[in-house]
Amino acid sequence: MRKKRGSSNLRKSQWFSGFRKRHRGVDETEWIMLEASPASPAASPKVRRSRRKLWVVRGLAIACLSVSIPYGVTRAHDAIFFENEEFVLRELNFISDGVLTQANLSEISNVSAGMKLLELDLDGIRDRIGKIPVVHEVVVSREMPDKLNISVKERMPIAWISCPPLGVRPGDMERGFLIDEHGYLFRCLDLSEETEALPVIESFAMKDPVEGSQLTDDGILGAIRLIGESSVPAEDDSMKVHLVRLRNEWSLQCRYRSGLQAVFATYDLERGLADLRVVLAKAEKIGQHLATVDVSMSENIPATFAGPVDPAGISAVASPIARDSYGSDAKPLNDKEKHLRSILNGG
Repeated sequence: MRKKRGSSNLRKSQWFSGFRKRHRGVDETEWIMLEASPASPAASPKVRRSRRKLWVVRGLAIACLSVSIPYGVTRAHDAIFFENEEFVLRELNFISDGVLTQANLSEISNVSAGMKLLELDLDGIRDRIGKIPVVHEVVVSREMPDKLNISVKERMPIAWISCPPLGVRPGDMERGFLIDEHGYLFRCLDLSEETEALPVIESFAMKDPVEGSQLTDDGILGAIRLIGESSVPAEDDSMKVHLVRLRNEWSLQCRYRSGLQAVFATYDLERGLADLRVVLAKAEKIGQHLATVDVSMSENIPATFAGPVDPAGISAVASPIARDSYGSDAKPLNDKEKHLRSILNGG
C-alpha cells in the first residue's frame, strides 16, 4: 500500500488531534533496560581444589599470627622487665613503729637484695609478716625500678597479763603475755623500762592464753577500759594504774602506784571513775590522802585515809600483788589508818 503523504494526511492528523488526550508536562520517564547475563559455566575441579588450598593457607596464617603475636609480646615484656638488670632489688626499706627490727623483717619476709623486683609475691610477703602476733597492719609496695617498701604497724601493749594458777607472770619474756587495747595477746620481744612499767591485769580464772588470740571476757575488757580511762589529773605518776585484779564477775580491784586501792563495778566504770575524781577532790580539800575507796557503790561510798605519800616509795615496775594483802582490810601505806567515812554524803 502506498504511504500517503502530503496535505490530506496532515488534515487527518489535525482533525483527530482534538479527540486525543493532551500530554501535560514533560515526560521524564526513563526506561531501564535489563540485560540477562548468560549463566556462568560450572567451575572445574582444578579451580575448586585451588580455592580450598587457598582457604587452608589463609587459616594456617591466621592461626600462626594468633599464637606468635602474644608469644612475642610476652617475650618482649619479659626481656624489658623481668630480665632487665635495672629491675633488680637493690634497696629494702623497712619501717616499723615498734620493736621489730630490719633484720627481723628481712628474715621473716624472706626478701633480700639481688632478687628480681617484679617476681616478688607482695601478697605472700604481707601474709608472712602479718602472721606475727605483735603485728597489727602491713603495707608492702614496689617502687620502680629497684626499691621495695615494707611498712609495719605493731600492736601497742597497755598491760601485762598475770594468771598465777597457769604460771603466766608479768615481766617475763618466756611466760608472760602483753595485751593491747583490743584484747589481743602477744609475747614481749624487747623488755625495756617502759615495758616493765606497764600495769598488770590479774585473773585467777582464765583459759590458757594463746599468742595472737583475742580475749573477749567482760572482766578483761573492763580492766582494759579502766586502764585507758583512769587518767586522773596528777602532778606525778602516783595515780597511774599499777594493777587491776578481776575480783569476781561484777567488780574490779584497782591499785594505783600511790598505793590507793579502789573497787569498781565492771559494768559501771564511767560512773565509778567520775565518783573517784569527786572523792579525790574532797580528800585534797580537807588535806587527806586516800588509802582505799569503794566506788562500786553509787551512794555512801566508804573510804579510808592514810598519811602523805612518799614519792620515793612509788614503784614503777609492775608486779602481781599477793591475794591476802589486797583486800578491804589492807593496811594503809604508813600503817596509820585514821577513819572510815562517807565522803560524798557529808565529807
